[in-house]
Amino acid sequence: MSDLQARAKDQRARAESAADVSWRGYPQAATAEEDIERTNAHYDLPPEFFLTLTGGRWNCYSCNLWDDATTETESQERKLDLLADLMELRPGQRVLDVGCGWGGPLVYLAKRYGVRGVGLMLSAPQLTYAQKRAHIEGVGVEFRVCHWQDYVDAEAFDAVYTDEVIVHFQDKLSYFNKVRSLLRPRAVMLNKEAHFASSQYFRPTAAGLVVSDIFEESGSYGLLHDELALVDQARFALERAISIPIHNYKKTLEAWQDNLKRSRGGLEELVGPELYRRYSRYLRVGSRIVAGPWMTLDVVLARR
Repeated sequence: MSDLQARAKDQRARAESAADVSWRGYPQAATAEEDIERTNAHYDLPPEFFLTLTGGRWNCYSCNLWDDATTETESQERKLDLLADLMELRPGQRVLDVGCGWGGPLVYLAKRYGVRGVGLMLSAPQLTYAQKRAHIEGVGVEFRVCHWQDYVDAEAFDAVYTDEVIVHFQDKLSYFNKVRSLLRPRAVMLNKEAHFASSQYFRPTAAGLVVSDIFEESGSYGLLHDELALVDQARFALERAISIPIHNYKKTLEAWQDNLKRSRGGLEELVGPELYRRYSRYLRVGSRIVAGPWMTLDVVLARR
């Protein structure tokens, strides 16, 4: 029995216990400090590693849209344009990007749609690069290293969004309530996220362990209707829930694999051969997962 198979067997046994609900999409216990530590175990790498992996101009570390796109930059902009259209962004509006990565998406939205705003991240290396990017592009956005639980602002927002980030939040209801407190009346919350297609898939697998391992077991995937129930509980009114064809995710992951392969020598020198190998395996396994029937990719837009 391989190590992965042994871990899968052990995880399956623990998942059958009522005390272990992480594989069923329910929240795992974690303080903000534990959340930061777990997240930064993944993101506290040299920015050059992720910039090379994600490619393109805006370095979106999430699924992009490939219909009518021929380059990574175009695929990133197609996705960001969709989010902007759903949020009905207009010049002068104020936007909060929770889990903003290296600043590319928020900077693009500011440059293309004339919005201003704030991006939150947990990693200091991300902050340095995001600030540099905003300065080069000449846009009115700022970035802060701050957990969403601790964020306060005297000025309300017109929109708050995440792009495949809330899967890492262990208490989504508290997050939705927090967003509500940051929005002006009738403003919008948008979350793009992957979900299990059926509760039948709430079970540990060797493939799932590979993905969980790369993110320090911080993921908490669930069903779309469970997320919608929490959105309603937080007193938001659902405006739209749309599905993004999952083939876009397979194309995105394949592009990332190509980026790693082209820069293998430099990346192994930057982060070491073992970490390079782990990410290569994660991308291969992820491609197989999204090629199957197990996951959906959805955008939920709700109004305060």
